Amino acid sequence: MHKATVYPQNRFERTSRWIGLFLLAPILLTMALPVALHLNKKSDLGISVHNLVVVSVAPLGPASAAGLQTQDLILNVEGLPVGSMSDFYAAIAEIQERRPLAITVSRRGEILEFQMMPRPMPQARLIRGYSLWTTGLFFLSIGWWVLFRRPDPVARNFFALSLIFAFFFLDIPDLPNSTYMEGKELLRGLLQYLLPAYFLRFFLQFPVPLLRKAGRHSRLRPLLIPGYLLFGISVLLHDVPPGSQSEKGLEILGVVYTLVFFLSGLIIFTRRVFKRGRPIMHSKMLVVLFGLLGGLIPFLAALMAGILVPGFNMPQWQYLAFSLILVPSSFGLAILRYGALDKAFIVRVSLIYGLLSLLLLVAYFVLVMGLGHFLSEFFNISMQPVIMLLVAAAGLAILPLRKLIQNWIDYTFYPARRANQKAMRLLAEQLTGLIDSEEVIRTFTQRLMELYRPESFTLYLSHGDAPTLYHTWIDESATLAQSGLEGEADNLNGQNPTRSIPATSSLIILLDRIRHPVFAEELEDILFTGDTDQDSLTLLAQLQASLLVPMVTGNRLLGFTAFGPKESGELYSQEDLTHLHSLMVQSASLIESRQFYKDSLQSRVLEKELEVARGIQSRLLPDQPLATDSFTIAGLNESCRLVGGDYFDYFLRRDGSLGFAIADVAGKGVPAALQMTSLRATFRNLADTTDSPAEVVGQLNRSLVTQAASGQFVCFFFGIWDPKSGLTTYCNAGMDPPVLFRSQTHFRQSLKKGGPVLGVSPRFPYREGTLSLRQGDQIFLYTDGLTEETNSAGEFFNSGRLLGIVAEMLDFSPLELLRNIFAQVNEFGGQEKSDDKTAILLEINT
Repeated sequence: MHKATVYPQNRFERTSRWIGLFLLAPILLTMALPVALHLNKKSDLGISVHNLVVVSVAPLGPASAAGLQTQDLILNVEGLPVGSMSDFYAAIAEIQERRPLAITVSRRGEILEFQMMPRPMPQARLIRGYSLWTTGLFFLSIGWWVLFRRPDPVARNFFALSLIFAFFFLDIPDLPNSTYMEGKELLRGLLQYLLPAYFLRFFLQFPVPLLRKAGRHSRLRPLLIPGYLLFGISVLLHDVPPGSQSEKGLEILGVVYTLVFFLSGLIIFTRRVFKRGRPIMHSKMLVVLFGLLGGLIPFLAALMAGILVPGFNMPQWQYLAFSLILVPSSFGLAILRYGALDKAFIVRVSLIYGLLSLLLLVAYFVLVMGLGHFLSEFFNISMQPVIMLLVAAAGLAILPLRKLIQNWIDYTFYPARRANQKAMRLLAEQLTGLIDSEEVIRTFTQRLMELYRPESFTLYLSHGDAPTLYHTWIDESATLAQSGLEGEADNLNGQNPTRSIPATSSLIILLDRIRHPVFAEELEDILFTGDTDQDSLTLLAQLQASLLVPMVTGNRLLGFTAFGPKESGELYSQEDLTHLHSLMVQSASLIESRQFYKDSLQSRVLEKELEVARGIQSRLLPDQPLATDSFTIAGLNESCRLVGGDYFDYFLRRDGSLGFAIADVAGKGVPAALQMTSLRATFRNLADTTDSPAEVVGQLNRSLVTQAASGQFVCFFFGIWDPKSGLTTYCNAGMDPPVLFRSQTHFRQSLKKGGPVLGVSPRFPYREGTLSLRQGDQIFLYTDGLTEETNSAGEFFNSGRLLGIVAEMLDFSPLELLRNIFAQVNEFGGQEKSDDKTAILLEINT
């Protein structure tokens, strides 16, 4: 199906997005890292300076001890004249503790010289510095991720805003170079003037643009003009003496400009928070409101305590600055997460990450402060590298710890969640056992109506390669009545949605791009920002749906379901969206395979039917190699008949790791092919739910035992390779052991760990193997069709001959090697094909 971007971008927007993602953000992070690494080495002078005038002196600090007073005008530092703040910052960029610093000032016309002894950074300021740096890192990371995931105006403005805040929080290092410091101060001034404009631009776009027609967001660009003008004026007035009328006038203009733009943005935000009639937007605005309050109130409380209470000295209060992390987190969640951010979802996520944070904090004090101090004392080494190692080790435990906490919270506080997961799993297993396409769709519709109780339900499906999606009627009134929803049956009969919609329509292209459940409210917001065709707008109005769920199989959109509002009036929760997305992934491939099988049986003789089935089967297998900088993997399959029971697959998982599998279903022809189709659907639904291949194989085995006919077994192998660690975990359920060819030692290793074939016993505990792959290593996986090929003399091709040929051709690309292997095996066996043949070759590039 044709895919197009949901948010049209012109060349300038596309270029600026890539510059922001891969140039500006990396440069800022690279320059800010030294600030964090050397923050504990910085010295404190105990003064605040503005326009070279001392505006405050910390009691009992170095400046106070030396005799400096407020209103002193700094003339030179260490004998170097300072004519600007840039000169001053350059002069103190590398001050050191316990080394006197000479400062000359003018006090009421008198020239005075003082010797200051810099002191180490106070603990409170150190904590505050680290917390603000961490907050800046969060702003930069979340802004980068939002722009990476979405190229729309909301994401672009959020990234710009996050980049500016990150610049101020992270800071970049000072250097003893006046030209460099002058450039830094100019950049800081420019961003200060642009911040209010980007703040207003963002709230004009978030979460729904006020200017909703295509291209109108470009009309917001003039909002940046006042910021640029004020910055230009400030540059022209750079050499004007401090305190002049021109400088005061510029300050007044800057304050008015900042207040007007910030207040305008806050007014727009407040109106949207309290706006009714758009529940999805309202839920997101509430999340952002709580994020703002939870992030700003603790930070401001600590800040005001330090300002209003003289001598206030509680360093622990500075930890409250970490609360600012909630601000970008809440905005990022609201922008990236489709659907309503319901209370149950927010509470559950807060419980998980709150408990995780608490455990990490405890671990920090126990391991880092306790164990780190003990190790440094015991081995008489610096504590800093020990702390870094312990922090890195703790970081490796975050993901498995999060999963354990999540499972415990679900088990303890959310039994209904587990019940819903079980209901969806049983439905998926029930659909897998059905052959007739109409029965699959009828059961699918009936059970979804029972589970979610929508006021209406509509299903659109494509048929074959037709460029149209059709409204699918499977006696829906009877189905609704069977579900105990007679009123909904009457409502459904009263509706008359469009019978079909082109696959090239805006709505279908949008669903094909999004590929996960999306609310009609959000679809309308997106569709109204572009040139949307009338068919899409008409259908969306006729459906009166609350939620649309795409059904994707392979790499194309099979159809979509449209759910009306729930009878209870509740919104579909994030949990509902997760379950529906998982079910649609499995149901789409089942419905497609059953549709193709039914169509072939009705329209062709047996040979033609098998050709169609072969086409179905080929859609379920990768049709080309998968290659990245880290690896190349290719697979090849030949059936002894038009369809067969062999299966292979490879795909990138959500965490970036590579999943690869190979299987051999007992038997040949149509029964084996149908079993393979069901196996593939169940496997793909399980493959991304856990990082343990043995767990996936175990669940697959239990599912197969309940579904497969007596005596129908499956050999199966599943592996996961993590490019970050280089580790491969695998589980072999009765397959001929894949072989690892080591590039440096030419050593061969068989991958045997696992258990028996699938379908024998539901309670068998499968084991898991682990190995490390390095550059040039290759794994060869194959079914017994290759080794059991026989020639005219009755001789087997056998595994020794096969692996010997593979070892001789390891310099070939994976696909070329497989083609050569298949050619030699077929030449050995002649015209008669005795069994299905399948093989995969994985090569590690880096």
